[in-house]
Amino acid sequence: MRAPATRLAYIDGWRVLAILLVFLDHLGANREIGAFYEASPIGFISQYGETGVFIFFFISGYVVSRACLAEVDRSGGFSALAFYARRFFRIVPPLMLYLAFCLPLGAAGLIDFSPENFMSAALYLCNTTAPGVSCNWYVGHTWSLAFEEQFYWLFPVAFAYLELGKAPRPIAAAALLFAAAPFAFTVWWIGKTGFVIAYALFFAGYAAAKHGERVIAASQGCRVPALIAAMVIVFLPRGVVACFGQDEAARAEFIAYYRLLYIAAIPAMVLLSGATGPFRSMLSNRALSYVGRASYSIYLWRQLCNGPVFNDLEAIAELALTAAMVGCCLLLFPLELKLAGYGHALSKRLQARRGAVVSASAIPPAAAAVLE
Repeated sequence: MRAPATRLAYIDGWRVLAILLVFLDHLGANREIGAFYEASPIGFISQYGETGVFIFFFISGYVVSRACLAEVDRSGGFSALAFYARRFFRIVPPLMLYLAFCLPLGAAGLIDFSPENFMSAALYLCNTTAPGVSCNWYVGHTWSLAFEEQFYWLFPVAFAYLELGKAPRPIAAAALLFAAAPFAFTVWWIGKTGFVIAYALFFAGYAAAKHGERVIAASQGCRVPALIAAMVIVFLPRGVVACFGQDEAARAEFIAYYRLLYIAAIPAMVLLSGATGPFRSMLSNRALSYVGRASYSIYLWRQLCNGPVFNDLEAIAELALTAAMVGCCLLLFPLELKLAGYGHALSKRLQARRGAVVSASAIPPAAAAVLE
């Protein structure tokens, strides 16, 4: 029997650290803050925006896998349709609100935002160069959401096959094609290695949810050294890594392949921090946990605050704008919880009907309590 899908507060702490890495990176677009980064010895802290997103990928795979494994343990089955319902009400409404807010701003000429941008982001295609896709700054960050949504389509197929020995065939082909889109239509700065890393981290989350407790138990006695080693791999300054290339192209290639180490290092870092007392206590702070739970909306709206229209603001004004945005997201987060709750309620009804997809009984209370 696996551990129940109770909420892990330290995971929410990692969400905060991940969104902070993205913030520090994109704040560099501001003229004054960017100049500070260039002149400061601590400017390297702006190099880890993509690393923050990779941490999110692992966390997403880990959290949804824990909930689904708990469902199988308690009911003996799994409903793909119910899984899609939960994911829809957690992911789609906040994104649609952000895009709907940007659309009139674009129409008024206040920001560079078009209906094509809206549709590309709404269809989760901004991690591809597929024909007709148009993704500028204000939807550029949805490349990560596109990977997540593509994974969420593929995950029930793989999960049902791995756990129950069968897959929901009606969606299998469509899910595989959707998931393969960023590999076929590769964005240059993501690259095919980025595609591999993203999916490897998602499914590393599944492996961690299924076997993590045993691995952590076996690591007793070497957890702290292993945690430190994982953190060094993940947060080694980009400039140090780049020393291994003779020219700019070679350095970029080496960095791209170096990131493959994240596939093992990020899961080890996150899981071992939860098994190490001081780190777990720090990451489980109640206020930090609340911010982490609201990190999805913060990630969405941050892009607007860091957009070109604000790049010439004084640093203090940019930081004040960012703080105000975070505050608004935290105040509105209870509405997200209500929508997510509706998704869980719909999941129960779908499972009770035992649809044509691989089905199960109602969602167990512990899994329903997790805001995936």
